[in-house]
Amino acid sequence: MQKTHIAENNFETNTLSKKQKERVKWLLILFLVIGFVIAAFSQNATSNETYTTLSTFEPSIKNAIKFTDLPEIIDTVKKINSIKYGINSQPLFPKYNVTKIEQAKLQNEPLPKIYHSLLKAGYGPIYNMPYGEFWISNARSRDMSYGAHLKHFSSTTHLENVGYGGFSDNQANIFAKKFYKKHTLTGDFNYERNVIHYYGYDTSINKVSNDYTKQIYNFFNPTVRLKSHYSDSTHINHDIKTSYYNFFNAFGEKENNIRLNADGQKFINKERVSLGLLADYYNLKQKTDTLNNLIVSVSPKWEANGKQTNVFIEFTPTLDNFYNTNKFYFYPKFQASYDIYQSIIIPYAGLNGGLIKNSFRNFMLENPFIDTTIKYKNTNNQINAYLGLKGSLSENTSYDVKASYSTYNNMYFYTINYNDLNLFYNRFSVVYDDATLLNVNGQLKYNFKEKLNFMLKGNYYLWHTKTLTRAYMKPDFDFTLSGVYNIQSKILVRADVFVLGNQWALSKSNQTNALVPKTINAWVDANLEVEYRYSKMLSFFARFSNIANQRYYRWDRYPSQRFNAMIGVTFVPF
Repeated sequence: MQKTHIAENNFETNTLSKKQKERVKWLLILFLVIGFVIAAFSQNATSNETYTTLSTFEPSIKNAIKFTDLPEIIDTVKKINSIKYGINSQPLFPKYNVTKIEQAKLQNEPLPKIYHSLLKAGYGPIYNMPYGEFWISNARSRDMSYGAHLKHFSSTTHLENVGYGGFSDNQANIFAKKFYKKHTLTGDFNYERNVIHYYGYDTSINKVSNDYTKQIYNFFNPTVRLKSHYSDSTHINHDIKTSYYNFFNAFGEKENNIRLNADGQKFINKERVSLGLLADYYNLKQKTDTLNNLIVSVSPKWEANGKQTNVFIEFTPTLDNFYNTNKFYFYPKFQASYDIYQSIIIPYAGLNGGLIKNSFRNFMLENPFIDTTIKYKNTNNQINAYLGLKGSLSENTSYDVKASYSTYNNMYFYTINYNDLNLFYNRFSVVYDDATLLNVNGQLKYNFKEKLNFMLKGNYYLWHTKTLTRAYMKPDFDFTLSGVYNIQSKILVRADVFVLGNQWALSKSNQTNALVPKTINAWVDANLEVEYRYSKMLSFFARFSNIANQRYYRWDRYPSQRFNAMIGVTFVPF
């Protein structure tokens, strides 16, 4: 309140006019002068007067209280004896009533129906090509699975300027699986009958019947396999497979093979240790010779998998008893990979090798126009060193790029047999040579649910032979593009494009009659198939082969079919 009053006075003072301020100032000066005059006269009037005062008060001075020189410390903390610490706890029982939750009840959803059979049949009118395939199996079962598969595909084609090129491929397969608690027992029997004609000759020079160039291959192959499925690491998982095959042709050559392949593996902590065993024996009987070959190898392997690292080391000592001559090989195998970032970039490197068995059956599968009197040698892949990069570009796209360098002893190459007595020069012989191979390959995959899938892969080959002029019938590169497009599960479109690079063949010169290398040009083969699914049990398809209508050569003197078309139906009988 005082501060407020002063503020108001100041406000009033500030609000005085200029003349009023002058008057107040002169009044103050006048009062000061009058005051000084009165004080002066008063002092002179009382200077000679004496005053006497009577009182009983006697003034005195008390003694001063002095502090000592040494200060005393007075402890103000009181000592408490026998202090006991403790917590008196009492259990707390919350008053909470648990509400009972009713158990969830799942309704039994019906399992999708499994049909017992499937029939697929088609016909190509251009080259008179009937086609048929049939599958049959049991219904859904927890105990066992069994079924059969039959296939036929043939043609009576006769290409321009070459011999009769008809063929027939037939296959019958019976299989069964028995499921046990921790094992699966599998039995399989496969029979194949392939008929071909050596049509790679000039019909303007040689004219013979179709039976003269006919060749028939028969293949019988029973197999038994026992595989365990232990889920804990205390057991040793094993996979034992035994097989036998009998393979013979129309000219009397026969080959028998017995093969045992066993593998056992066990986890020790987080590392997997395995041991593989291979025993492979085959006997080949030709008209003029008999060949026995036994290959035995043992493969101990150690593998460790981390969050980002994967490493395995394997050693494969191999014994090759060929023509009663023993050779021992030792192949170290190693691979390491490291996940740099979330499976997007995974570099890897490795080293391996192995013995390649060259048998009558293996040669025929690669080149059906092989001569039946060739000489056999096994190929020793001494070393194969590789460096690669793989990963995923997205959840739908994956890639793999690799470069490798390999060295071979007794690598095989195909050349026309110019020592053939029939002078048709339409069968291939095999020549062997030491060689090195630089291979660069890549692969790209894209999968979008079940609608769109495609794969792109390719290889580049750089061969160097020791004595041969060229790596005969080995392409410089190959390229494959395959894709499937599913349109609302009603229309399926499949497309394939195959590209094979230049090849070298050994040809006889018309002028000098000498054998000289010649180039077989690269070629492209594009195929397209469209399938319309009318229902779950019925669909129709149309297949178009060699759309570019090229006459290309995979093997020297053997041209391919040109544009070909086939229409067919797929049906579920029961």
